[in-house]
This record gives sequence, structure tokens and C-alpha cells, in this order.
Amino acid sequence: MTINEDLNEAEAALCVTNTAGRIVGANKRFCKMFGFELNEVKWHYLRDLYRHGDELDCVLKRVSGHSDVLQTKMRNRSGRSFRCVLTRWGSKSQEGIPVMLHSIQRMNAA
Repeated sequence: MTINEDLNEAEAALCVTNTAGRIVGANKRFCKMFGFELNEVKWHYLRDLYRHGDELDCVLKRVSGHSDVLQTKMRNRSGRSFRCVLTRWGSKSQEGIPVMLHSIQRMNAA
């Protein structure tokens, strides 16, 4: 799966995962936020970017067509944590395969 060029213009960090949570595509903002190059982000698990991976496991178990919104802590590739809001919803790839779309927005420190 490839990310549509329009998604690279989005204000949010966006990624697409398979139903197991493995990243199959991401936009430039996502890569920058987490310290990846576009060509190396695929096949990492989104769980590995969570500060507390068990939170993601709970969310992944609720696979549905509805969106989920979660305030959580994530971490970039170098291990630096940050608070964010993750919005997730189910969709299908162009091939008809179920996927999850994730939008991640960093929360400002108070």
C-alpha cells in the first residue's frame, strides 16, 4: 500500500497499519515526528512507538468501523516521549484488505 500524495500535505502525522498493527505506509509528517525515513518506516509495529505498548494492545482489540480516540504517550525513534492524541479508524486498502488509519497530533506541554 502507498500513501496518497494528498496525505503528505496533511497537518497531522498519518500512518496506515494492517490489522496486526504493522505499519504499511506513512506520510512525511509521521516519519519526521518519529525519526524515520519514508523508505524505512514500513513493517515497524505501531506498538513499538507507544510509551506503554499495552495501551495500544487494548485499542487494537477493538477493531471496528468506528473511530477510536486515545490520549496517550508515544515515543520517537530515539526514545523521547511526548503526549499526543491518536485517532484511529478502520478502512480497506485499494486491494480490499482491512487496514487501520491512524492520525497522530502532538499535544502541547502545559
